[in-house]
Amino acid sequence: MRRPVLTLALAFAVLLAGCGAGGGGDGGRTVNPALATTPTASPTPTPEPGYPPGVATDAVDVPTLAASHDRALRDVNSTVRFRRTVVAANGTTLSTRHSVIEQAGGRLGGDYVRNGSLPGANGPPIRAFAFWTNGSVTALRTVDDDGAVSYRGVPGEPPTIANTDDSGEEQVLAAFDGTDVRPTGTVAVAGERLFVLAAEHERLNRSGVRVENFSATAYVTEAGIVRGYELRYTATYGTGTDSVTATVVERFRVTTGDTDARPPAWVDEALDAGADGETEAETESAP
Repeated sequence: MRRPVLTLALAFAVLLAGCGAGGGGDGGRTVNPALATTPTASPTPTPEPGYPPGVATDAVDVPTLAASHDRALRDVNSTVRFRRTVVAANGTTLSTRHSVIEQAGGRLGGDYVRNGSLPGANGPPIRAFAFWTNGSVTALRTVDDDGAVSYRGVPGEPPTIANTDDSGEEQVLAAFDGTDVRPTGTVAVAGERLFVLAAEHERLNRSGVRVENFSATAYVTEAGIVRGYELRYTATYGTGTDSVTATVVERFRVTTGDTDARPPAWVDEALDAGADGETEAETESAP
C-alpha cells in the first residue's frame, strides 16, 4: 500500500587500470601505448538516499507526504500521540488538547482530552472522550464539562469511529499545509535514518489567523512515516479588548510495533451499560 519511493540513482563505475612491462636491450621500461591514458581506479561514490514519497531535493508535496504516511501505517501496529498547547504572553495556559490513538489489527482505541478555550471561542462541550472497538462492538466513555462520566456500548462500529484518523494524517496535513517546507538533511535515531523537513515563516496565514514566527520541523522515514514533528508560532486571538497574543506549540509522535490496542479497564462497564448509556458512572467525577 506504499507509494513507490522516489529514488535518486547514481551509476557506479570503477575503471581498472593495468600496465605491462618488458625488458629492453638497455634495461629501460616499456609502457603499452594503449594503456598510457587509462585512468586509475577512483573511490566509489556514496549513493544519495532515496527520498520519502512527496519529498524531493528542494521541495515537499505535503498532501502526498500525508497520504503516504497514512498508507504506510495501515497494516502496522501503531500509537499516534498529539498535543497542542496555547500559552498567553503572561504565561497563562489558555487551552490544551491531547490525544492518543492506538491501532493493532482489528482493534482501535482513542483517548481525547481538551481543556480551556481561546478568547471569543466557546469551551468544548465535553472535557474528554474515549473509545475502543474491535469491529464487532464499540465502547464509549465521555466526560462532560462538569466532570460527570458516562458510558455506552454499541454493536458494530459507528461511522464516526470507523472514520477515525488513526494515523494522524490530518494533523500532518494541517501542520505543513501552506508552508514552504523543505528537506534539510538526515539524522539517525535508534538505528533508523530519518529525513529532516523544516519550514520557517516570519508571517503566515493559518485557518484564517495571521501568525508570526512560524517554525516547524518533521522527521520522516524513507517509507514515508512521519515519526514526529514540532511546530511553534505566535498569534493574536479574539478582537478588541477581548484579545490576547499567545504562543502555540504542537507536538506529534508516531511509534510502531509497541501496542496491541487491548481494551482499557472501563470497557466492560461501557458494554454493560448498553446503547442507552444508563449507568451509575454518570454521576461520578472524572479523575
